[in-house]
Parts: sequence; C-alpha cells; structure tokens
Amino acid sequence: MKKVVLLIVLLCTSFLGFSQSEFPYSKIMRMSTKELREAKFKYDEDRNQHVLRKANGLQGTANVLAALGGTTADIRPHVDDYQIVVQYGDEGVASLTVIFYKDETYHELLTFATDNGENFLETNSNTLNKIQFNYDGLNFELDRKLVGVSGTYGSSIGLAKSKDESYNIYTYSIFTGIAPNSPWHRREAAKQERRDSRGAKKRTASELM
Repeated sequence: MKKVVLLIVLLCTSFLGFSQSEFPYSKIMRMSTKELREAKFKYDEDRNQHVLRKANGLQGTANVLAALGGTTADIRPHVDDYQIVVQYGDEGVASLTVIFYKDETYHELLTFATDNGENFLETNSNTLNKIQFNYDGLNFELDRKLVGVSGTYGSSIGLAKSKDESYNIYTYSIFTGIAPNSPWHRREAAKQERRDSRGAKKRTASELM
C-alpha cells in the first residue's frame, strides 16, 4: 500500500517545480525495475516494457446494472482511468507513454508544453490534435483524439432519442532517442521488411510494363 501511495505522489509532484531534467512523469522514467515492480507495474517480456493500467471497476459494474435495467450504459472510459507504458531498448528507456481521459491532466500538460517546449509544432485533422515539441534534449508528443460515439435511449421507436457519448483520448509520449528493442519489435520489423519487399517487386513489375 505504501508503494502505491508513493507512485501517486510521484505522479502528482511530476507537475510541480519544473527544472532541467524535471518534467511531467520524469520520475517514472528514472525508476528502477525494482521500484516499478513495487509500484505495481507489470513487466511484458515479449515487448520489453513495464505497464501500469488503472481501470475503474465501479464504472463497469454500473454499465452491467444499466444493461440489466433496460437503460443505456455509459460506454465512455472513466475519467480517472489511465495506462502508463515504459518501453526499453538495448541501452535503457526508449520511451514513456501515458494514455488518459481526464481533461484537467491534458490542460496541465498543454501548459507545460506551451511554457517550456522548444520547436513547438501543432497539427490538426478532423478528430486529432497533435502537438510536438522538444525539451531537455528529449522529444515530446501530446495528442488529443476525439472518439465519436452516439447511442439511443427510450423504450420505443417513437420515443427513442440520440445521446452523444463522444469522449477524448489523450496520449502523452516522451522519446529519448533510444530505439525500442524486444522480440515483438523484431518480429514486426521483419513483417514490415517482407511487406516492403513485396511492394518493391510489384512496383518494379509495373515499371517494366
């Protein structure tokens, strides 16, 4: 229990008092394998990464009860759900990725990006807003993706009404410049190489025509 409290403190204090080498979630990147295990991170050997997932069980229970009662369940993730992935390469941490749903956390990270980021670049599409920047020799990315979901409620066709259940998925990523390495990454690279090879052969045949 003490270790879980320690992790919560680390997450909260990551937003305070930024200095060189001090940025949101930087403390997690510096945690040892032992410290990550004690903080309830699970190690995925195939992907060579430590993963911490937090899902609100009460939300799932409420959805089941809603379905049994004939009402519309809230299919959106709970705002306090998150996933943290620490990916490793041959020489240490390759990246850290945090996926979350809380608007306030996104705005705190956005404030850090606009106040401290260098080479700030923002791009937009219909459903995706992407911010890229550099800080302390590292590359950062902050994404906001809108998931459009609509449902209906009402006991009959005539009374049925649409309900907007759209929500945002936020992703905060830190890249150290170290290439990720694992059995899974090597398999994926081999698959991509085979796909590229087949594509090159097709293009060559087309050019000969």
